[in-house]
Amino acid sequence: MLKKVKPHNPKVVDLTESIMLRTTIARENHAALRSGFAGYPPNPRWNVTKFRAWKTGRQLKEALEHGEMVVRSTDCMLVPAQDQGNGTDEEVRSSQWIDFFSHKKLVLAA
Repeated sequence: MLKKVKPHNPKVVDLTESIMLRTTIARENHAALRSGFAGYPPNPRWNVTKFRAWKTGRQLKEALEHGEMVVRSTDCMLVPAQDQGNGTDEEVRSSQWIDFFSHKKLVLAA
């Protein structure tokens, strides 16, 4: 029997005390996401989804360091650099954020 995959609504996650992120990563994997963003090594006991969240955190940190992502000053949200001016249109921000890695997959994939 196939399990139905339920669509995830984007949630806001605190990556650090001063950086927030809108993501569809499940709540139980947010600690791994923060760990990757902070630069900690992966835990060998993690399952695949936690490791992917950790890797996403690492990719976000690298994108921030290379200027592909910026922290928006109005709400401390981590967003793609070209989208930092779209602070008022919630639908545009969330849809562009969800698609960020699909556009950058070749660049950021290890």
